[in-house]
Amino acid sequence: MHEGDYTRNTLKGTGKAMGDIAIMLGLTRQGLNYHLRKDVLEAGFKRLLLGKFPDAFNFESDVPLSMIVAEHTNGYSVGQMQHHDGDSPFIDLGNGQYIMIVPLVQDYAYAGYLSGYQDDEYLEELPKHSFVVNKQHKGHYMAFQVIGDSMSNGTDESITEGSTVTGREIQRHLWSSRFHIHRFKDYVIVHKEGILIKRIVKHNVDAGLITCQSLNPDKEGYPDFELNLDDCQQIFNIVNVTQIR
Repeated sequence: MHEGDYTRNTLKGTGKAMGDIAIMLGLTRQGLNYHLRKDVLEAGFKRLLLGKFPDAFNFESDVPLSMIVAEHTNGYSVGQMQHHDGDSPFIDLGNGQYIMIVPLVQDYAYAGYLSGYQDDEYLEELPKHSFVVNKQHKGHYMAFQVIGDSMSNGTDESITEGSTVTGREIQRHLWSSRFHIHRFKDYVIVHKEGILIKRIVKHNVDAGLITCQSLNPDKEGYPDFELNLDDCQQIFNIVNVTQIR
């Protein structure tokens, strides 16, 4: 973990929004992110942090923060938050269970996500969804709020409107290999025309096509259809569903 990552997680542990922290430090949100992306923090930025958050940081402005990380936190951030590069943060509950924390795309934010999914600052500002797991999962995870009843059929497999699904991204270079549709049936598909939550029933690797299916039994209203993977931006296999009642 580099100094910027450590500092970002420590600031999150204060309970304040990153936008508010930027204002407190006299910075723009972009300026704060500029500093937090650095492997080694600038001394002037450290002095700002010490001035506004004296209880959160225990370093001198001219001492490398990486030394503090190694000596006092064993690679983990303050407040039991555990985060490794490229992976979702976790909170260790101390009983073999962890709270996993992932960015959440709510129903009203679908359109904005299509244009902002590659923007780290946009993703940082998204609300968060959390749930309990029994191990620290690797990879890039996102949560999406479900719109509509296309995936509802009255059985235990239903994914009802308003529920939240969490998916692990399938990296694009893996799309040329057959998806594990027997192990992971349901997916979030970020398509150029919108975000879809569907069951993938066929993956034609040679043609670069996937066949999508809704669980809703109304097949006139929700017929099966094909998508060209070239028109897809991201694909997540759904690993957790938090249903509403």
